[in-house]
Amino acid sequence: MDKEGIGDAAEATSRGRKVARGEMFVLTSFKVRFEKRAEALGTRKVYVPGAAVVDVPANVRDKFKSAGAAVFAYGRALIDDAAGNYAAIVLESIYFMQYGVSGAVSFSALVSYARNAGMLVICDERLAVKEANASYAALAFLTDPTGKDLSETGRIPLEEHGFNADALTVSAECSEKGLERLSEAASASGREIMTVGPNGVLKGILSGLELSLN
Repeated sequence: MDKEGIGDAAEATSRGRKVARGEMFVLTSFKVRFEKRAEALGTRKVYVPGAAVVDVPANVRDKFKSAGAAVFAYGRALIDDAAGNYAAIVLESIYFMQYGVSGAVSFSALVSYARNAGMLVICDERLAVKEANASYAALAFLTDPTGKDLSETGRIPLEEHGFNADALTVSAECSEKGLERLSEAASASGREIMTVGPNGVLKGILSGLELSLN
């Protein structure tokens, strides 16, 4: 483990302890939270707004000076409508990044807003995680924002990190070591790593939980 990597914190946490190299990790808190939420709502449905989340109507967009603010306001309204009917929401940062920094800020704010509304948030990034970028992936998507300047640590050049999602999707191009490190970090913080099947099914690597996007 790199001493500055997120994996050290995970390894030092009993919740993040592996059964053995390459085997399933023991923590299933994402699954527990999802099942509890689904039971309370009486549904296992997952809300997938896709690109529509940034398709802001002109009458909304004209009320704001920045595109990011308009996107957040519109996305917040969509979440308000969906929160009582869906256990989780899938958000994709690619749609927000076309608006630059303000888009990234609105994405982060919507993840937080959805979680505060009771929804579990799955960031559908389908990252090809390698050993070199596993710590970045964990810090960027599965960590609480701290407001601290991390550029001094040499890990990632961001003033504030952590989109703070409940789960992150990865692609089939992940390396074994990269996926191992990311999984350790996710397990230690009660998060999930998921794959997306061709039939639109999300499957948790840590818990085995399967969720249909259809």
